[in-house]
Amino acid sequence: MCGIVGYVGKDYSGSKKIYQGLKNLEYRGYDSCGIAISNDKNNQIEIFKSIGDTDNLLKFEIPTSKIGIGHTRWATHGSVNIDNAHPHNSEDGEVYLVHNGVIENSDEIKNSLKSKGIKFYGDTDSEVLVNLISYNYKKYKPCTHVEAIKKSLREVEGTYGLAIIFKDDKNAIYGAKRSSPLIVGIGDEENFLASDKNALPPHVKKVVYLKDEQIVSISNGDFKVYYVNSNNSLNGYSLLKQIDSDYHKIDKGSFSSFMEKEIFEQAKSIENTFTGRLTNEEIKLGGIDLDQEINRFLFLGCGTAYNAGLMGKYFMENIARIPTTVEHSSEYKYKTSPFDKNVFAVAISQSGETIDTIGAVKEAQSKSINTMAITNVVMSSLARLVPEGIYQRIGPEISVASTKSFTSQLVLLLMLSVAAGRKRNMSILQCCKYISEIKKIPNLINDTLHLRSKIQRLAGLFYQFDSIDFLGRQYMYPLAMESALKLKELTYINSHAYAAGELKHGPLATVYEGKPFFFLAPQESLREKNISNMKEIKARGGTIILLKQKNQQFPKDCFDFSIEIPKAPSYILPIISAIPLQMFAMYMAQKKGLNVDKPRNLAKSVTVE
Repeated sequence: MCGIVGYVGKDYSGSKKIYQGLKNLEYRGYDSCGIAISNDKNNQIEIFKSIGDTDNLLKFEIPTSKIGIGHTRWATHGSVNIDNAHPHNSEDGEVYLVHNGVIENSDEIKNSLKSKGIKFYGDTDSEVLVNLISYNYKKYKPCTHVEAIKKSLREVEGTYGLAIIFKDDKNAIYGAKRSSPLIVGIGDEENFLASDKNALPPHVKKVVYLKDEQIVSISNGDFKVYYVNSNNSLNGYSLLKQIDSDYHKIDKGSFSSFMEKEIFEQAKSIENTFTGRLTNEEIKLGGIDLDQEINRFLFLGCGTAYNAGLMGKYFMENIARIPTTVEHSSEYKYKTSPFDKNVFAVAISQSGETIDTIGAVKEAQSKSINTMAITNVVMSSLARLVPEGIYQRIGPEISVASTKSFTSQLVLLLMLSVAAGRKRNMSILQCCKYISEIKKIPNLINDTLHLRSKIQRLAGLFYQFDSIDFLGRQYMYPLAMESALKLKELTYINSHAYAAGELKHGPLATVYEGKPFFFLAPQESLREKNISNMKEIKARGGTIILLKQKNQQFPKDCFDFSIEIPKAPSYILPIISAIPLQMFAMYMAQKKGLNVDKPRNLAKSVTVE
């Protein structure tokens, strides 16, 4: 999760560029932050740290510098306090480090270092690692900085993305990677280390994506890549990749939050998702081989991506008639799954850096399962791991709570289902009908965005409740799960989702006078079943907010409030229904005075297990 930035260059702009990089990486964690820079005036490396987000660093008069490292933290080991904030320095003040990941054997290493007289001041595994590097650097002298890092990392179990500076070398930064993302950005007489490209200034167009077990040394004029477990090395320039030009456009514009901006971008983001992939008669998903024999799809994801996979199961089974299973990525590699042939695994991750999903893909590949990815980030770790993939093409999603990424994933899963169905028994006429309806989604979303004022009023009525549940059937059940997740993420309200038919099998016990239920019931074919479920809640004093299609008729005594979405086919309804439900969670959080872009305890990219 945590965000890492390192800078080395010929001018003294390093401090400002590190700060701006951290600002752009706050979605990776905002428990604490810090910068370590080399101050030429006193020949010292100075650390500036603060609890909370990066704005708190502005209270310090941070000197200008030609070299430094920075960090924004999502806490794993140790509570949120100054001692546990990064950067960390070794007890002797010779080595400085920022770290993203988890050192699993840190307790063992810490005890060993303590026995050698080394003192610790915080509780993090990262402080253990920086002291280990310093210890090995002194123990094996004369040795190079790279050799000291190598020796230390060979002792380490777990994951890491690292940026390191040494007091006795004011001209170089060192980086290392294992299962946590780390890139090198190449500028004009300045170079960068970063967790992802969003930390880089707009003029930086060339990067190196480090691989696991690689170490990099960076100066303002050169960089070299080494390997933890060998003596081989590479000229870094041989690994350069060009990156896209719009990654740096991180701006809320006139919106109150990134989340609000991203909700209102969804008509355009969906259009970007399918543009160039739809003709009047065909869905083109370049690089995806649907001609192979596929007996079963396996969708892998975490959080919102998992909920998208659940929706994808409905799409794939109802449209393509192909059996589909959905697994939590975090569970998949730890379970024993029945082996069957011709399984096609689809990993879903907006960032492409979700470590649980990457681990699940590796597990699937170890069983000779064909794999592909749906991701938003070109050259992400996941994108480089799989042989096939589809990019979402929605631009950066900054808010921790996923919005436009979710609807884009749904559209791509719908398109994948139609394309797979066409390869089997689907007629061209039916395929054309699906394509025609998919093309209408942006306009339907624009119509749905007009509900903004009504959703704000509803939020004003319900934001003080401590429990709100969501119910739906068929396509609307995964959406109920996603809606409950959004509300939990943003408002910290106790929220659950149920398949509406399960209401009487336990959840009905939670109904009490006035308790709100959001009932997702736009499918006309299930109208009578949904009415029956709503009456069960009303009979026990519950309050119902009904989401339905425009002009759809329900008895007035079975709901208290209603939201009308445009008419659409059943498989389109959950995509457009997501919009008012995202708004509801956002405006509820705003009414409670919470930061919707930075919900507590969460981060955008989950890169630790």
